[in-house]
Amino acid sequence: MNRPVQPSIEETKARMSAILELQKRLQTSKGAPDARLRKDRLTRAINLVLAHKDELLAALDEDFGARSRDMSLFTDISGAIGPLKHARANVEKWMAPQKRNVTPSALGLFGARAEVRFQPKGVVGVISPWNFPVSLTFDAIAGAFAAGNRVMVKLSEHTPATSALLAQIIDLYFDEDELAVINGGPEVGAAFSSLAFDHLIFTGATTVGRHVMRAAADNLVPVTLELGGKSPVVISRIRGSVEGGSRQDVSDDQRQRRLHGDDQSTSL
Repeated sequence: MNRPVQPSIEETKARMSAILELQKRLQTSKGAPDARLRKDRLTRAINLVLAHKDELLAALDEDFGARSRDMSLFTDISGAIGPLKHARANVEKWMAPQKRNVTPSALGLFGARAEVRFQPKGVVGVISPWNFPVSLTFDAIAGAFAAGNRVMVKLSEHTPATSALLAQIIDLYFDEDELAVINGGPEVGAAFSSLAFDHLIFTGATTVGRHVMRAAADNLVPVTLELGGKSPVVISRIRGSVEGGSRQDVSDDQRQRRLHGDDQSTSL
């Protein structure tokens, strides 16, 4: 059997740019998707993982070798389904407008009202890691879909069997104008992070995260970084400030506001 011909770097770059242009154009022309469509996308993602669970476990075993099937089932399969179901259950709540006080308050005497209406950012890029390639990919997709965005995903080259399978099965459930998968090595990853997304999510090493953020800055793309490394944490019963730092709780609503583009918080 002949090995499939891999596209060149230039062909992959051209494909990425074409998909991004298509997704942005359709997002603008069709507007923000309603709750029904958002739930449909999330349901298709759930069905994708469940229907191809055994294939995904086999691919993970091929990539990791001695990793326990039970561990992969728990961390990658269940770990993917949980965020998708959670997002589907909360779509209407996250979409609902929130009332705000009128400023100046005297305008309220004349019948003025203020509210925040959450809008999708547009196209969200996701760079997923190698260690939990299924769960951490769909975790990011869940939030982006719930917020009404379209998504492009760059999968890790360090899990080739899983990445190839995900690209194949995602193509069975989604058109590229909704969810597109990009595979390739570091050069493809660098080109991906330099695309003019409306938001970019990166999970991985701190050293790579610096390059991702630097590339995204050229297009003023807002970035969410989930960086690896040692992160010591002090757990206390006391809420609020602790010596040497402070505690900040990030709620589901805050995460959604970031993907909608209207969270005013500067902390992550």
